[in-house]
Amino acid sequence: MRDNVRFGIFSTLVTILCVALTVSGCAAKEEQSLVYGSSVVRTVRVGHSRSQIVRPALDTFGTLIYHSKADIYPGIEGTVERILVEEGQRVKAGQTLLLFSKDRLLTSREQVEAEVASKQALLVLAEEKLREGKNAVEARTLEIQKAEAELSQAQAEFDNIAQIYSNKKKLFEAGGVSEGELQSLYTGFIAAQMDLSRAEKELEIQRIGFRDQDILAAGSTVPGDEQQRLRMLTKINTGMLEAERRVAQAELGAANAELRRITMMLGDTEVRAPIDAIVGMRFVEVGEKSDRDTLLLTLFNTETVYAQVEVAEADLRKLRIGQEAELLFEGETESKTRGRVELISPYIDPKARTARVRVHVDNSGGTYIPGMFARVRIFLGEAEERVTVPQQAIVTNVETLAAGKAIVFLVRNSRAFRREVDPGQKEGDRVVILSGLEAGEAIVLDATPGMRDGVEVEVLP
Repeated sequence: MRDNVRFGIFSTLVTILCVALTVSGCAAKEEQSLVYGSSVVRTVRVGHSRSQIVRPALDTFGTLIYHSKADIYPGIEGTVERILVEEGQRVKAGQTLLLFSKDRLLTSREQVEAEVASKQALLVLAEEKLREGKNAVEARTLEIQKAEAELSQAQAEFDNIAQIYSNKKKLFEAGGVSEGELQSLYTGFIAAQMDLSRAEKELEIQRIGFRDQDILAAGSTVPGDEQQRLRMLTKINTGMLEAERRVAQAELGAANAELRRITMMLGDTEVRAPIDAIVGMRFVEVGEKSDRDTLLLTLFNTETVYAQVEVAEADLRKLRIGQEAELLFEGETESKTRGRVELISPYIDPKARTARVRVHVDNSGGTYIPGMFARVRIFLGEAEERVTVPQQAIVTNVETLAAGKAIVFLVRNSRAFRREVDPGQKEGDRVVILSGLEAGEAIVLDATPGMRDGVEVEVLP
């Protein structure tokens, strides 16, 4: 406790020391003759130490900072058409702050909407062509089946006439058939042979693109199931039409994406507040052009603020998240604002040997503004009884200040006796004495660093 409370009065002790050193030269000359037995008596004012209930605390200083901040940039490049807020105005999340001109975007949207309609028509056309292609594959399959049937019939007819011709030829050789009859049969044989050849060629033509070798050429395995084979053949023979449909879909998707982009940009012509806040600064005027890097406004959420303080490394171990605090702002004498420790930085500045601590302060009334200076007292424990003395009774010099000590002069039997004490925190116009002094002691209020131990004094009434 001793280390942390010393820090709070450090600056006060420095001030006292400076004043004391200023007058010490004169006082030293006066005190040179004030020794035991001297006839020179010094007139002094006297106060008293007393017991007082105090709460151990760390006294420091801090600056208010905002809870959150939003820098507003435009989502589009454009011209500022209207500004709906001014600096210092409180705004709600979602509230419109500023408007950009949207004429150019409206024209662009009309053009893209026409392009979307065109791409939709092209997609419909591609899908219709694909449907017809699939129908054509189905028709081709039927044509192949028909050609196969015709080939089968031609083969049967050829086989039949070939058999008759063979038999008649044998009879002719035996003299049972005339040469004219045999020649007539030969003519029919040749015609059947030609019909068979035409049927074979027709089937071969119909099967182009529907053969096993076509499936293999497409990089697939020939299915054993006829239905699967048909589906694969359909896919192979409508591949180009399917690609055309995909292109049409992609082009329509791109046109729709462009339409969505322009629609979003139209939305961005209305700049809205992302948080409940106060407009801190405005950087543009009506008619100005801006791009995406132009800072338009800065918003601050000040319903909650933080007092940011720097705490010495030696005092950090005394602090805990949630400890109560009091803040006194410039110009205030009695009113104290309550706060609570919310953040203790895990990083210590290697040069200053301090860490950053944030004290949460409710500012729902909007009383406090970021940047305000405050005296901050962080309470380290429960209230306890301590000895205190008037601040005027504390005497310091270079040696005692460096050691964290102070001096008081006790008045006993009309003499002033030097006493070294451990000073603590300030409590109003009094200073807590951690050790070296009891309650009820009479103490010189206007002692100086040059005052000698044991000097005879006269107490003013």
